[in-house]
Amino acid sequence: MHLLDYIAITLYFAVLLWVGYRTMRSQKAGSESESFMAADRDMNLLQTTATTAATDIGGGFSIAMGGLGFTLGISGSWLIAVSGLSIVLASFLMVPRVKRWADRVKGLTTGDLFEARFDRRTGSVAAIVIALAWFTFVGGQIIAGGKLLQVTLGMNLELAIFLAGAVILAYTAMGGLKAVIHTDVFQMIVLFVGIILILVPIGLVRVGGWGGLVAQLSANPETASLVRWNAVSWKQALGWFFAIFPIWFISIAALQRIIAARDERTARRAFLFTGVPIEWPLFAVGSTLVGLFARVLMPDLADAELATPSMILALLPVGLAGIVIAAYIAAVMSSADSCLIGPVTILTNDVYRKLYRPQARSAELLRVARVLTGVLGVLAIALAYLAPSVLDLVLYAYTFGAAGLFFPMLGLLFWRRTTASGAFWSMVLGGGSAVAWTVAGEPWGFAASWAGWVVALPVLVIVSLATRHSPQENPDLFR
Repeated sequence: MHLLDYIAITLYFAVLLWVGYRTMRSQKAGSESESFMAADRDMNLLQTTATTAATDIGGGFSIAMGGLGFTLGISGSWLIAVSGLSIVLASFLMVPRVKRWADRVKGLTTGDLFEARFDRRTGSVAAIVIALAWFTFVGGQIIAGGKLLQVTLGMNLELAIFLAGAVILAYTAMGGLKAVIHTDVFQMIVLFVGIILILVPIGLVRVGGWGGLVAQLSANPETASLVRWNAVSWKQALGWFFAIFPIWFISIAALQRIIAARDERTARRAFLFTGVPIEWPLFAVGSTLVGLFARVLMPDLADAELATPSMILALLPVGLAGIVIAAYIAAVMSSADSCLIGPVTILTNDVYRKLYRPQARSAELLRVARVLTGVLGVLAIALAYLAPSVLDLVLYAYTFGAAGLFFPMLGLLFWRRTTASGAFWSMVLGGGSAVAWTVAGEPWGFAASWAGWVVALPVLVIVSLATRHSPQENPDLFR
């Protein structure tokens, strides 16, 4: 990297930290926790779309997709296509109902939603499942940030992970969700311009266009499958679907974006635009192509997940490379703090406030949230050291949450006959089956999420039909 690139990175992060500080200073007395955990529920369309896209694309996927392009090829883009399909359907099916509920009762978390529809026990289990799943996701984001620092600044990976984690903690503790949303707008603009409008066209020129890329990879039997859209096996594709498709219906990060949006129309349009065209086809195909470029131009790359940052440094001009690298690192941090603030909000709202301090004021809740940010962040960094693969960690977190909550969430939203007992046992047995299948080594090559779905749906239906609504339930929550 050139000196100008280092200067660009330094200035970029100075601006982000300044935004976090200014956001912290602008919090109004009496509503501090609302700003920290719900961004004052007043984000416009650009802000909501940018933060929704950055949370999903800017983190683990931004690194993992380059790695998939390098190892699996263009068919790896179907991974994000599944996520895009999920968010488009969520924009029509889930967003309107959840947004109206959240605005009406000032709801904050998945636990709040499940408790309002079912009961305290079911809400608590839902909160714990989501908090654990997204806490695991934080580790994957920290690894992604560490790898970016490693390849761009020549750091030792362990030190890079530590530094990335430390910055994430400081940034999240200062500004919370509102600061994240404000910075996401700039990050997504830089990523779009740097990757889609500059890096991909330059890469295509360097490899001789799409025709040249196909010709070079097809000439070698070992790489010929990389340019085939159907190269991914049906088992792997279905594994992606079962693990990833439910996420936008159960994600605490998605729920927080719905809550933070100014109104229902803003939230619905932001989700739709994120799914199409941002996730698919722009970033799905674009980020996978970058991995293919690396396979042609850097075939001996030791770590496939370093394909994207390596291409940025190799192909982009001095100064611009530094800005795009900074945007990538910042986007990774944005995904990490977005996924960290979810569990922080859950523990603050669903555990501390509901179980210990129902009378806690806003300023007290803010202090608790900041302490929890530090504690959970340190634990996430420790986890990141133990799990060095970004994609494996991300998919594990997805699978854990998807297996337990997807069908209970659908029942909550669309099937009035769903009972608290049906939702509770579906979560426990569905999530438990996925964990057991993982421990067993995923026999016959079927992903753990399959086992979770096979168990969770019939349990939800059978137990709900066999039980009655308790007095605590509200089956008419969305009427």
